Amino acid sequence: EMISPKLHPDAMKKVYMPMTNKLLDTGDITMASIVRVKVADDVSNADVEEAMESIATAESIRSVGMLPLSEMVEIQTNAAGVTKGHPDFKPQRYLKIYQYCSPRTAMIMVDHSDAFSAYLPCRIALIEDKSGQRWLYTLDMDFMIYGGAPLPPALLKKAIEVKRVITAIQKGGAEGDF
Repeated sequence: EMISPKLHPDAMKKVYMPMTNKLLDTGDITMASIVRVKVADDVSNADVEEAMESIATAESIRSVGMLPLSEMVEIQTNAAGVTKGHPDFKPQRYLKIYQYCSPRTAMIMVDHSDAFSAYLPCRIALIEDKSGQRWLYTLDMDFMIYGGAPLPPALLKKAIEVKRVITAIQKGGAEGDF
């Protein structure tokens, strides 16, 4: 006899069918687990960052860190004294990761399941793809909201609110919307 867990009623519609379709379309499980938004061509990286920080502040979610990966790799891979503008400088594709957290909500989530800690803090990556197009990537939060057994109502409400805020930061950043 097969026993299956009780999944959220929207699990198939909001998580597993879209994930399966993306996986079959791309062959890439990581693409199936993220949400990406194209950055407008007329929005600079600095404008993306400023917009995201402004929205995070307005939405009362804490900016808890930034990881400038491409800059770090440029420092590590270029010879001493070879900086931007030098003829021997080897640039990297732009990649910077922004981290956000609502500490009280985070602890409520972890109190429900220690595994939620793997989703912390919420992250948005600004990346220049191989063709030069910039994108903002974040994990698809529907996985944690709808992918398993239904969350307790109070936690569900908080998780949906965090998703709304991260989506607002991502979309606003892509549009340079302060």
